[in-house]
Amino acid sequence: MPPQRADLETVRLATLLRPGDGVVWGQALATPAGLVRRLIDEAGRIGHLSAFIGVALGDALDAAIGTGLAFSSFGAMHAARRLHKAGMLDVIPMLYSAVPKALAAGRIPCDVALVQLSPPGPDGSHSLGFCNDFLPYAIAGARLVIGEVNSHVPWTRMDRPLDLSRFDIIVESDEAPPWQTAPVPGAAEEAIAARLAALIDDGATLQYGIGAVPTAMLRALSSHRDLGIHSGLLTDELVELVRQGAVTNARKEVLPGRTIGGVAIGSPRLRDFLHDNPAVELHPIATTHGAGTLSRLSRLVAVNSALEVDIHGQINAEMLGSRYVGGIGGQLDYMHAAAAAERGLSVIALPSTTRPSGASRIVPALSGHCVTTCRSAVDVVVTEHGVADLRGRSQEQRARDIIAIADPAHRDALERANPLRPRVHAATGPTERGAPRR
Repeated sequence: MPPQRADLETVRLATLLRPGDGVVWGQALATPAGLVRRLIDEAGRIGHLSAFIGVALGDALDAAIGTGLAFSSFGAMHAARRLHKAGMLDVIPMLYSAVPKALAAGRIPCDVALVQLSPPGPDGSHSLGFCNDFLPYAIAGARLVIGEVNSHVPWTRMDRPLDLSRFDIIVESDEAPPWQTAPVPGAAEEAIAARLAALIDDGATLQYGIGAVPTAMLRALSSHRDLGIHSGLLTDELVELVRQGAVTNARKEVLPGRTIGGVAIGSPRLRDFLHDNPAVELHPIATTHGAGTLSRLSRLVAVNSALEVDIHGQINAEMLGSRYVGGIGGQLDYMHAAAAAERGLSVIALPSTTRPSGASRIVPALSGHCVTTCRSAVDVVVTEHGVADLRGRSQEQRARDIIAIADPAHRDALERANPLRPRVHAATGPTERGAPRR
């Protein structure tokens, strides 16, 4: 049966949802703002509800603080940090690639899916617009699926046409998403970008995250050729790289000739680029993050960031002390795949200090008390001060190389705190060390 068409203002979620229901909706620009706002308004009349969310942008969820809604996520990114601070968000430490399995098994409850849709495209079908990651799995398993057609959403190519028969109700809205402009890189990010560009060969397939470092890196790749994109995230910088001929996807083993992503976050410029573009496709998690898919990318270069890197090469991308501000996300999925790829490279790139405090982000031990990515999955660490190539290096050598790319003001303190300082042997004196590779 075709879905029922209704007016957003007259939909009464309190008559459709049941106490104890688990609700899932799209993340970032794909959040169906009208439906989420109605859910928050009516939550008190429904009873206990739980909601699984991803990256939250804007301030739409601030209204939920103090209500009976209980949230969970794979991290506390962006606006979700405020929910976590208010004690309303439980973080599930999980690989991004594990989300579909958790939805299918009911470990992430999904009784109701709220889904933002594009207006009909050239063939008359709707698309998921900015996000095709875990939404297909939520739609497939939910008892109730409500779609919100938003006039600001692009009609994007997906791995398969959207099955509208899975939808029970369709409403319409005209609310602009919380557009995101690219952060402005500073001197440190520009220096890091130049070092990253030197590590990336023509023909490489890139995965990257969001922030000033990826923005600067992508801009620094304009003279590269035949780059491919297979990433969980697509951003504004992609537009210019395609226009300049740097990104062609010509040498990519998986879906060659097409840029592949799961979620798009950016400005109206990215929206216009994505609309009805046959060279870009949004795919679900099984494609973007699945081990079977990533293992076929022989030139995969994964560039991710961190809050801290310790001198052993362990990565914290989740916590600042006791505050949860990040998430595991897809970092570990991609880092493992890139480290194992025949011509791949797994990279952590970050400024050496925080701003404005100047505290070192290269540390003797992670202050967040959790390891996001293990040291064996990290090939290279890059700061504005240099490149630490950890491949084939011993524990002692790795510590020395990582300390060497810390801010100079912190190196002596790091060396004094280093438990892996060269040992002194009675007969030979200090152990000889080879020079770090560059």
